[in-house]
Amino acid sequence: MDLVPEPARSPDWETAFRLIFQYLPVQERENRCANALRLLQRGDLSPQGLFLVRSPGGEPCGALFCLPVPGCSALLWPPGVRGDRCRDTEDALLRHACTWLRQRGVKLVQTLLAPDEKALAEPLLRNGFTFVTRLWYMRHDLNLPAACLKVPSRLDYQTFTDDALFRQTLLRTYEGTRDCPEVNGVRSIDEVLQGHRAQGVFDPERWWLVHHQGQPIGVLMMTEMPESGEWELAYMGVVPEARRRGFGREMLRRALGQACAAAAPAVTLSVDARNQPAWGLYRSLGFEPYSQQLVYLAIFA
Repeated sequence: MDLVPEPARSPDWETAFRLIFQYLPVQERENRCANALRLLQRGDLSPQGLFLVRSPGGEPCGALFCLPVPGCSALLWPPGVRGDRCRDTEDALLRHACTWLRQRGVKLVQTLLAPDEKALAEPLLRNGFTFVTRLWYMRHDLNLPAACLKVPSRLDYQTFTDDALFRQTLLRTYEGTRDCPEVNGVRSIDEVLQGHRAQGVFDPERWWLVHHQGQPIGVLMMTEMPESGEWELAYMGVVPEARRRGFGREMLRRALGQACAAAAPAVTLSVDARNQPAWGLYRSLGFEPYSQQLVYLAIFA
């Protein structure tokens, strides 16, 4: 029997998510399924990327969910299957999903797994995904002495305007980066900016082109997360010739100061575990790690 994935119809949504989350403890599985269904019903998630495979008797025996996001990217949850031919079902679902994403212009697909979910990556690795790194998630509670934020700055901050100088500087900050260098050059600068704008609540007043003595040396992007009200350090980068001069520390203090002034409850960020200089900087200014995830990528050339 050929394994032919098909779009999940609304009567099958719950069954499909139960398959995808079957590895979780019962209560957590129920919570994940209920949340996914709620987001689908509200229109916050599109059901178009929810696929399933049926058994010879017509019952769903495998499912996968993928979600295109702005910036020619996508998120993918590993397939959940049961019954005979599990490996074949996983592979059929992943091949179908990747073809479907390619047809929609996706260039970069990402799966994030907790360390104890590593076994779920086996079908990904068989179907073109690569394990890249661990991401650390960090939080700052903004309980800061005023003196920490009132250090004299050598830098000037120009509020975001979507011009060539901002784009050029952003591109230059990627040179030699230690944060997921595997994705450099995969997407155009327009696509990268589109992806950043879609994170949280985009406010151009919280994006800055950073200058030192009249020369652009970096980019700082902050965004507010709508549900928690926390601010996220979406991106901070310094051009190669301006590195190791303390500018990153000054920019990070600026980010914390702006969040404090807006009465944000916290600032969060994520950092590639391989980026030890950034890790040390964040820790030195009071960020605390609270979670980590394994990053798997599929890049469509």
